[in-house]
Amino acid sequence: MGICLAKRKRVERADVTDAVRAKLNYSSLFWLFLGGSVCGFVLEGLWSVLRLGVWEDHSATLWGPFCIIYGFGAVAMYSAYAVLQGQAYRVQFAAYALLGSLLEFVGSWLQERVFGTVSWDYSGHFLNVGGRISLQMTLIWGALGVLFARFVFPHLTRALPYAKRPPLRILCVFLSVFMALNLTVTAAAILRWRERQSDASPSNAVEAFLDATCDDDRMQSVFSNMQFR
Repeated sequence: MGICLAKRKRVERADVTDAVRAKLNYSSLFWLFLGGSVCGFVLEGLWSVLRLGVWEDHSATLWGPFCIIYGFGAVAMYSAYAVLQGQAYRVQFAAYALLGSLLEFVGSWLQERVFGTVSWDYSGHFLNVGGRISLQMTLIWGALGVLFARFVFPHLTRALPYAKRPPLRILCVFLSVFMALNLTVTAAAILRWRERQSDASPSNAVEAFLDATCDDDRMQSVFSNMQFR
């Protein structure tokens, strides 16, 4: 009886894993990225309200409420969910904790290397690594991963097939183009913002346009938590 029950559970876990993997296509991953980015923006704002009593925009793009590190986190966590099916909670916790910390570390390192800026600094946290990750945030990533795997991801697995429907696929194409343009303009504006810190004059029409439309006041308002290094 026990052997049959264990075998049945393994089959059920395998079925769930196959179902999750079957939904890992571009459309579903894009909607995960977009949804995670928006949810991250909201969570960061609510966290600011709890800590400071005021709402702060923590967007990572010029246009729209998108905190993209959370978007990448949503894609990575859901993808890991397919592999971690049936594992003990302590194993899932450790995997999500390591994955979340890796995302934060790489994201912080790339941002500093490319733009000369940082958007978070955990230097005041116990057991931090260069201010990029810390024990506290690693534990939070692990807990969030387990909670999402338990209460959110199963519903997503059932909902993501709708992404293949023609209206959503068409919308996905338009939003993909919008996000590509959004990220490109944002990157150019941040690079130009950095140049203005050294009083560099615009050298072409594009830089002049960015100076006129994305001046220091606007950039500081949109990227309130971004600091130059």
